[in-house]
Amino acid sequence: MKLFHRPTVALALLLAASACSDAAEPEAEAGTPVPPDSLPSENRAEMEARGSAAADALAQGLVGRLAEAIDEQGIVGAVDFCSAEAMELTRDIAEAHDSSLDLKRTTTRWRNPDNAPDEAEARVLEYLEALEARDPGSAPMTLAAAGPDGSPRFYRTLRTAPMCLQCHGAEADLDPEVRRILEARYPEDRAVGYSEGEFRGVIRVGFPTNSSSP
Repeated sequence: MKLFHRPTVALALLLAASACSDAAEPEAEAGTPVPPDSLPSENRAEMEARGSAAADALAQGLVGRLAEAIDEQGIVGAVDFCSAEAMELTRDIAEAHDSSLDLKRTTTRWRNPDNAPDEAEARVLEYLEALEARDPGSAPMTLAAAGPDGSPRFYRTLRTAPMCLQCHGAEADLDPEVRRILEARYPEDRAVGYSEGEFRGVIRVGFPTNSSSP
């Protein structure tokens, strides 16, 4: 999925299913990534629909505002937007779309420490990154897994679009002013060195804790 091209999103929910059978399950191939905790099937379709709609709303809202910042101030404006406004805009979009949901962008290679994953998110990211390491491009577009206390969470994978490389590409290729700003604001930045189409992270949609339905 190229986030900046706003394609029609095809949903594909990856869930680990359990089967009631006396037959022994085949052994997993050595080195196969272990899926994160799966969810029961009850209300899964509703959760998928609501999670996907919320992820779309966040992606489109952020991309639209980012495009405006670039048009108005160039790529340096994009850095300023991401630094000063992206987190607040994420909260505003979540509130406007569905205030019962909790939206977040997260990755193991974050720029803003506020985007660092919690333990449950880290398990999902580890699984997706392991799939990518075995077969680039194989990470599913969407995934559902249990969050803290078993609360349901929906994840939409993100990949690096060409526009992203202006701030997240090879460090040597970044505009010198962009590099200067990033070094000043994010001295422990992990979010450079990406190539086009590379797995970047996820949008995580959290549902109310201990709710009986999404």
